[in-house]
Amino acid sequence: MGGKAAAVACAAVSGALLLGAGSAPAVAAAPPPTLKVEVIGVGTVSGTGIDCGAGNLTCYSAYGSSPAVTLTATAGSGWTFDHWEDDCGPATCSFPAISGDNTATAVFTTSAAVQTATFGVSLAAAHGAVTNGSTDYPIDCAGGTATATQCSLTAVQGSTLTVAEQPDAGYFFGGWAGACSGTGVSCAVYLGADKTVSANFVSTASQTLTVTVSGGGTVTGGGVSCGAGSTCDAPEPPNSTITLTATPQSGYAFTGWGNACSGLQTTCTVQMDAARTVTADFAPLVPLSVTVSGTGSVSGGGIGCDSGQTCTANEAPNSTVTLTASPANTGGVVFWSGCSSASGTLCTVTVGTSPLAVTATFSGGAPPPVATFALNVGVTGDGYVTSTVGSATVYCTAADGPGCAANVQSGTSLTLTAVPASGTSGDFISWGGACSAFTSTTCTLTMTAAANVQARFVGSSTTYVLSGQVVGNGTIAGAGLNCGSTCTAPQAASARVTITASPAFGATFTGWGGTCSGTISTCTVSMTQARSVTATFATASATSAPLTVGVAGAGTVRATASTDCVGKAARSNTCTHEYPIGQTVTLTAAPAAGYAFAGWTGACAGKKKTCAVSMTTAKTVGATFGRAALVATGRPTVVKTAAGFRVTLHFADAERGRVKLVARRAARTVATRTSGVTPGRRKLTLTLARPGRYVLVLTLTGATGRHTLAWRITIPA
Repeated sequence: MGGKAAAVACAAVSGALLLGAGSAPAVAAAPPPTLKVEVIGVGTVSGTGIDCGAGNLTCYSAYGSSPAVTLTATAGSGWTFDHWEDDCGPATCSFPAISGDNTATAVFTTSAAVQTATFGVSLAAAHGAVTNGSTDYPIDCAGGTATATQCSLTAVQGSTLTVAEQPDAGYFFGGWAGACSGTGVSCAVYLGADKTVSANFVSTASQTLTVTVSGGGTVTGGGVSCGAGSTCDAPEPPNSTITLTATPQSGYAFTGWGNACSGLQTTCTVQMDAARTVTADFAPLVPLSVTVSGTGSVSGGGIGCDSGQTCTANEAPNSTVTLTASPANTGGVVFWSGCSSASGTLCTVTVGTSPLAVTATFSGGAPPPVATFALNVGVTGDGYVTSTVGSATVYCTAADGPGCAANVQSGTSLTLTAVPASGTSGDFISWGGACSAFTSTTCTLTMTAAANVQARFVGSSTTYVLSGQVVGNGTIAGAGLNCGSTCTAPQAASARVTITASPAFGATFTGWGGTCSGTISTCTVSMTQARSVTATFATASATSAPLTVGVAGAGTVRATASTDCVGKAARSNTCTHEYPIGQTVTLTAAPAAGYAFAGWTGACAGKKKTCAVSMTTAKTVGATFGRAALVATGRPTVVKTAAGFRVTLHFADAERGRVKLVARRAARTVATRTSGVTPGRRKLTLTLARPGRYVLVLTLTGATGRHTLAWRITIPA
């Protein structure tokens, strides 16, 4: 070892003497002395900076000076220390003043049978060497050389082998892989089984990173800033880690990396241990429109769409979008169209490069309960507070009463108006409670919780009662009155209030009585005392009444002596026709191709396709059509075979489930067949043994229940 170290030192000095005369040459510091330890067999070796064997892997040490190092070998159970090899004597291993690179190998033996294992070395880049420095158990694996290399060694199981890396000129060590990791000089392996390590050597020169961008987007990172349709390159530090970021332009989506990068994430990390090439692809976003018909909503893929709306979103090409339908009515069902596949409330859309359109049609079910909050109004002084809240009206004076309270649907925005009895706005003093922040005579509230409101006016809170009476078929409304016979409401003293007479269908307003007079339908009353009014209505003898038919979904309603009322898949339609009083009108529901009749509402009920309406007064009927779960797509075909007659049925199903086909002849079941199906166009075959008249019934059991389709066929003899 001393001669080897001396030769290296001499070479270093000779190189230094070649420097130009005129300045003192810079002499590189001599490398520190090192010691590699290996264990053949089962045992341990310990010493200064060394703890090697039996799973301990501190088998390499570099010393900062030239200390004396003595190694001690300890045999494992059932094993005996035999001898030292390499830079140690057979009996002892001692270095009085360690220098240069040294290797010590301790050999242990046993009388028991032993197994062997192989330690292998591979070079990820052939620009360096991996060696163990041993003479009797050598590993000397080098790349880029014509000489033979020793890249594997078979030894007793339980041995510990140690190798060190040495890069070629112009390269540096990039790291271990396999049974070792990290970038340390040495790699020690406990050989409990076959093990392999690899070493990577990296050029000290910079490496070129080339990026190509396809489509509308940019890629940045590591000195690269590359725009749409460009190819860019930049030199990167050797073995550096570069993070690239893909950013799509407006209207585009990132669709994936290629070459040294992969995947759909917008960032990619590249290890520059060699020249690398990366591609980034961008593609135009694809429009997806969703139309909601009926009572419900659809969400997913950036879309949130409610009843009666058509909503759009842009989706990434070559992606999959899942839409979820939420019926607003308990027990309601949804019928999809335009989905790649659909099951119950879920619609899966496979996005390609062309625009897509989906329709969700809701039908059936009971409306959900509506959340409401209580609004209570209190008044002091001579004035009143008024507001229209949905179908109810707030009209509150100091006398309190039913007009001072209302139940308001959650989320409703309403405006309360404070009206002084004198008509002078200055006689309004202030709001209190939920309206205390308002200073004018109006207060706007959004009902997210129960609310109490107070309004204060000048005066002594005097009120007078306004009474209303209706004669005939009509109503009086306004100033807290809402009556079809008799009603009363307190009024602030001196207030001028307006009431309105409204005739019912088929009636006419003939005039006021009491405090009001004339035939104009509105009347203003000055409440200087208690007042009463009468509204009189006359009923004409009607000869006809309107029938209004509403169609939701793709289908037609045919009625007696009127034009058909036709609905489309994406919208509803309403038709009205006058019929003589007393006539019975028969309505017939006819679904469009691929749709089914879901049921009647209004003056008709149930799911039978016909309904009779007696026109005693104005009537309204609703008909709902939804996408059919099961529909015939062609006529049955019959082919005679050796086994009988093979019947083929053609149909399409709109949901996943199981179908059962039953063949009956003379009311007896003669053949059956069952099969699982997914949405799409299908055909099903059944062999019948002999001629005759048959009824074939196909039943689909799926997420929305049971659906049937029937054929009648005759097979001649």
